[in-house]
Amino acid sequence: MLIAPIIAIVGAPRTGKSYLAKKLSEQYNATLFLEDDGVGYPQRMQENLAQNIRPLERQLWFRTRCTNRHIEAKILQQQGKASVLDIFWLSAHLYIDALLQGFERELMQDISKQDEHMLGYPDVVIYLKQSEEGTKDFVQQGGRTFDTSDTYYREVIMPAQQSHESYFNEHGHKMNLITFDRTGVDFGNVDTFQSLVTRIDVSLLRT
Repeated sequence: MLIAPIIAIVGAPRTGKSYLAKKLSEQYNATLFLEDDGVGYPQRMQENLAQNIRPLERQLWFRTRCTNRHIEAKILQQQGKASVLDIFWLSAHLYIDALLQGFERELMQDISKQDEHMLGYPDVVIYLKQSEEGTKDFVQQGGRTFDTSDTYYREVIMPAQQSHESYFNEHGHKMNLITFDRTGVDFGNVDTFQSLVTRIDVSLLRT
């Protein structure tokens, strides 16, 4: 097993990535990297998300956020420190086709290919799946205001879910992937959480 693994959690918005990331960081005594690091999104980004505008600007902002955290995690790994992320370069890549068209899409696809080549995949990737009903429940429970509308669900969350599913069906063999159906599952339950930890530990033995 790796002494200092990088574990990443991915999935569409409102699948419980951050909650699980926090629990796993405690389990593995790892540095925690969250998409929302407590500072929150800049006002301009909240406008972009709420109104579904300026997609290239939004894509570049998230891509930079994703790659910076992945780079920090790799630096920590060289120092013998584990990391848990709820965001890495793939998290931005999976929105490209849904948000962009034409030259802008080609540009971001090229950038994403460079990110994949330079950074590679984390040691374990956990893909959280979630039902429509479960996702909407999480949206209503969350504290954010920009992603609660039906329009946001249709135009952002649903395409993101489809992109994740398609990507992992095609590329899941490239990485150490754990797929977990989040629907109706409470990671606060000790047995459920330990079951996932066991899967991660077994997966790390193969790296």
